[in-house]
Amino acid sequence: MLHQPIYAPVPMLAADVNCFWALEQDQESYNREVYLPDAYIEVMINVGAPLMLESEYGMLELPRAFVNPLQNKPLRIRAAGFCQMISMQLYPWAVKPILNIDADPSTVHVIGLDADWQRFADDLTQIVAHRGYGEAIDCYQEFVCKTAYRQKHDLMLIRTAGHLLHRSHGQIRMADLAAQSYLSSSQFERQFKHYTAISPKAYARIVRFGSLQAALLVNPSIRLADLADVYGYSDQAHLIREFKSFADCTPRDFAASAPAYFELRQNEDWCDFMKLYFHLSYAG
Repeated sequence: MLHQPIYAPVPMLAADVNCFWALEQDQESYNREVYLPDAYIEVMINVGAPLMLESEYGMLELPRAFVNPLQNKPLRIRAAGFCQMISMQLYPWAVKPILNIDADPSTVHVIGLDADWQRFADDLTQIVAHRGYGEAIDCYQEFVCKTAYRQKHDLMLIRTAGHLLHRSHGQIRMADLAAQSYLSSSQFERQFKHYTAISPKAYARIVRFGSLQAALLVNPSIRLADLADVYGYSDQAHLIREFKSFADCTPRDFAASAPAYFELRQNEDWCDFMKLYFHLSYAG
């Protein structure tokens, strides 16, 4: 069983938050899932069974409230029972102004949030149990709005560049991005790294990979040669190499091993969401 409603951010957060989502999933099917890299940072609140992170040190229990930063390799999280969680999906430039923390790209770790967040996670668990996900998401957004943007940040140029990267599926030239930001290439890269902890070129690769994932999930039988042409890979072999570098599997293996998403694909609202938020102009 899989239940995953999606919620739009309130106007105050709309420029920096892609969406909020809730998830209910049975232990067996959730534990088959893998978190692949994408262009967003997840601020996750576990309101169900304990979660464990698979790492080189073994299984590590996760706190109720944690951040999954930008990844460059798959992340495996396992539930000790019925999985219930709520997440805020941030653009990476928003981590500092909204959370007041740094979020370095990672292959194996997540970032535990402070005691205020952990107490809020306990409160949210009770709200979900007694009043449902809709009210819990409302409380989550209210909590974030009270703590976000406490310090002054000059985000406009980097935010604009980031949204351009998303709309172009990571295919805009870095020199053009810098020029549109009225900065030299070196100034632009320094400022982008300050907010995202990653270079704009590296982020563009992740954006393109995320769009590729979404296109495959919406239509897993799509021709890879067509995707290579749409998303600016030199050829199908280049696309496959790039996909494997992030996912540790081929695009076809990925599509074949995502049965939960096949169920979601039957929901037209979900497909519309994927096309809107990943800016999919072409999904076959």
